[in-house]
Amino acid sequence: MADPASDWSPTDGDLIYHSLDDEWLEIYNTGLSSVDITGWRLRDAISDSSWKYEFSGVLEPGEMAVVYGNEAYDWEEANGYLKNGLSLNNGGDTITLVRGDGSAADIVVYTSSEVRDDCSWGRMPDGSGDWWLFDELNPMSPPATNLPPTPGDTNTGSPVEAMAWSRIKALYRDAGGRDVPDPGM
Repeated sequence: MADPASDWSPTDGDLIYHSLDDEWLEIYNTGLSSVDITGWRLRDAISDSSWKYEFSGVLEPGEMAVVYGNEAYDWEEANGYLKNGLSLNNGGDTITLVRGDGSAADIVVYTSSEVRDDCSWGRMPDGSGDWWLFDELNPMSPPATNLPPTPGDTNTGSPVEAMAWSRIKALYRDAGGRDVPDPGM
């Protein structure tokens, strides 16, 4: 979530919205075995000098780890980096998840047209499939879903397909163009 407009971070304990502290991202283990993510880092843009956070621990299959902006800020401060938090740019950005060996585990690129208040991007189903906008709190046109952002929880639901009213009506007409009666009436 690059543009929070509410207090998302449960780790800061302040119940106060802050544009940098409440940004978040999550990583998800899509595999069938545990993954030690110790030493895996988040990189902003394409420069190795822009490390934002380093993970530690093990992700079990189907498990996710969420990082909030305030946690990234604290990590940067503790490790001698410039303190910017996740710094997910509202004008678009590239975020890379880098394994301990320096190879990219995943990359996401987003543009300014894909950023809105309290909307997040994620894959559905989690960790695979297409990227969707979780925009229930700030509805947007396709490829929106009208589903809520879910940091640390499973992305579920069905995307809402945008459709013209004439096309919707056509779904309820028979081959002769006559309206099909509702069987519940």
